[in-house]
Amino acid sequence: MKRYCLLVAVMVVFIPFVAKSQKPATTSSDFKLTKPNGQPMATLININNLSMWVRADGWSGRNPITRSAGTIFPWGTTNVIFQDGIIWGGIVEDGLRPGPKLRVGGQKFSTGTVPGRIISKGVAEDPNAPDVRIWRIRRDYQTADLTQDAAELNNNPVDEVTEAQIQAVRQQYEKDWNEWPWEKGAPFYNNNDNGVMDPCEAPGLANADQVVWFVANDLDEGSTFSAWESPRIGIEMQVTLWAYNRQNAFDNIIFKRYRLIYKGHEATPDTSRIDSMFIGQWSDSDIGDVQDDFAGCDSTLQVAYGYNSTTLDSEFHELNLPPPSVGYVLLQGPIVPDPNGDARFDFKTKRGFRNLKMSSFVYAYPGLQKPDFIPETRIRRKTFNNLNGFLPLVELKPYVDPEGNATKFPLNGDPINGRGWIDGVLQPPGDRRIMINAGPFTMALGDTQEVIVALVAGLGADRLFSVQVMKHHAKWARQLALANFELPPEPQPQEPSLPKHFRLSQNFPNPFNPGTEIHYELPVERHVNLTVYNVLGQRIKTLVDEVKEAGSYSVTWDGTDERGQPVPSGVYFYRFDAGVVSGTKKMLLMR
Repeated sequence: MKRYCLLVAVMVVFIPFVAKSQKPATTSSDFKLTKPNGQPMATLININNLSMWVRADGWSGRNPITRSAGTIFPWGTTNVIFQDGIIWGGIVEDGLRPGPKLRVGGQKFSTGTVPGRIISKGVAEDPNAPDVRIWRIRRDYQTADLTQDAAELNNNPVDEVTEAQIQAVRQQYEKDWNEWPWEKGAPFYNNNDNGVMDPCEAPGLANADQVVWFVANDLDEGSTFSAWESPRIGIEMQVTLWAYNRQNAFDNIIFKRYRLIYKGHEATPDTSRIDSMFIGQWSDSDIGDVQDDFAGCDSTLQVAYGYNSTTLDSEFHELNLPPPSVGYVLLQGPIVPDPNGDARFDFKTKRGFRNLKMSSFVYAYPGLQKPDFIPETRIRRKTFNNLNGFLPLVELKPYVDPEGNATKFPLNGDPINGRGWIDGVLQPPGDRRIMINAGPFTMALGDTQEVIVALVAGLGADRLFSVQVMKHHAKWARQLALANFELPPEPQPQEPSLPKHFRLSQNFPNPFNPGTEIHYELPVERHVNLTVYNVLGQRIKTLVDEVKEAGSYSVTWDGTDERGQPVPSGVYFYRFDAGVVSGTKKMLLMR
């Protein structure tokens, strides 16, 4: 039995750039969801309020079926991210080219990695081999309702999902569970610490409810040049994504662990190293309509985020929802030597090292890019400058705040209170790309680096409240990382006792679809009236209107009115009246 550390937190529940249709094409347009033998090459991590596509070559956040935005929040609504990826760069001296050379890699709109691990120097797995694919597991696959899964994976409405599609998803979960590739590096619960997944041990990590894993590499020079105009390095990238379905703030978070192993190509000497290396989590965050977005960062929380510039976003407004906010939290940076340090690595303490923090935040906006005439190193140099906290230009040019000061943390103000440098002061609203960076560090041949990032989202009563909620969820992610990703124990059952006070609790879940539960407590017998109202103050439905004895009660509202007809998405209020005691709370229904 694993021992858990208590996580203490307070949950708050709250009721050239172009249009999206013209987003840059990818060089991976021939990528298939499955191989001819049916093995999956793309999947979803979607067990909570966030839903994100990911492929076995590292192409992430984008829908491989429709080629459109592929990260949805809240689930069942519309997009918050068009595409994201991880980017690295450094100065490499490895015998492939004379002298130290700048190289970059990773994934943006084009992908510089291909599926499969590196077996030995310069030798990678065959991307077409049946065991080179993507894996996804969830612990409750045998009993879970997989209708949502089947709908998203087949790009169908929920009401059009067939039983055959549901069973196909369940069978794939079972297959992935039984074929979990722990030998390649996929995480598992190694209870006896022997490094082998024994029959009594299970796949997974951090007590997560859903886990996705794949491995890719940059040995295909056609891919690295196409994406980055850069030679290969010999980097193996192992990626683990995990999420929780716990009916709390963790329902708005996807955790991502990137593990980079420097294995080299066939000409890499044993003395090879990568100096001045940086790694960045890049994202094209599109909050609904792409034309009205803002970006920001919070260097204290180590967060890069996107939010809406206006009260109403056209796409979310159609759903009767305010625009949400989405961000990335650097939870665990690369490690560097420090004789007095204690770093976190592989969920363990590594003495004599420390984890690097966010070294810079960068963003791109319409009109930033300009032509240059250095074809071979153009993309490499721009990308490396960006990883170092400078503008994505060939020349070394810093971001400059409205007062004329150079900074590596632009847009580090407070949009909620309108303080500091916030987006909109220097550039108008529009498409935004963001990246949170960490470095520099060095990798010798055979070294492994590990970075953990959390994708967090928040939905509040308006666009700025959504930023506040997103940052609140970012703090939850940070607390879990500080607790070594060990969740608190399940609440222990207690002997029933009569309440000592009148109490009306926040509905749960919230936001909700299709139903939500409202809990209240009575220390003495009272006539109770519990009624739902809309924002106009019109009575929608009476849930309770009778005398109740002292005790604890729960009642469910299924999102219908007195006639049993479904009500539209939006904000609703429920009022509790027990004679001398009354109260009102807000809730959010999302269809």
